[in-house]
Amino acid sequence: MIIRIFDTAMDPDDIETGKRLFREHVVPAFEGFAGCHGAEMNLGIEEHTGDLVDVVSISRWDSMEAIQNATKTEEYQEALAEIRKLFQRAPIVRHFELVD
Repeated sequence: MIIRIFDTAMDPDDIETGKRLFREHVVPAFEGFAGCHGAEMNLGIEEHTGDLVDVVSISRWDSMEAIQNATKTEEYQEALAEIRKLFQRAPIVRHFELVD
């Protein structure tokens, strides 16, 4: 299993909107992608330089191929279109293999 970590930051005033967009657009889209086993949004609790809130999304996938197939779709682009407008820094995306 592959763990995909998507790391960015949002203005504190945008967090509630971000949570709503994640629940209403991102989660349903990811649930429809073959090989995806869910996505979650996590908020940093430490103070952040520049008064931003760290935001990390973690999703679980069968394989890198499943991720690549999903991220090429129009559904993926549409799911992230609105929430991307809230990002205050370019996302860093990393992939990890789950250890049994």
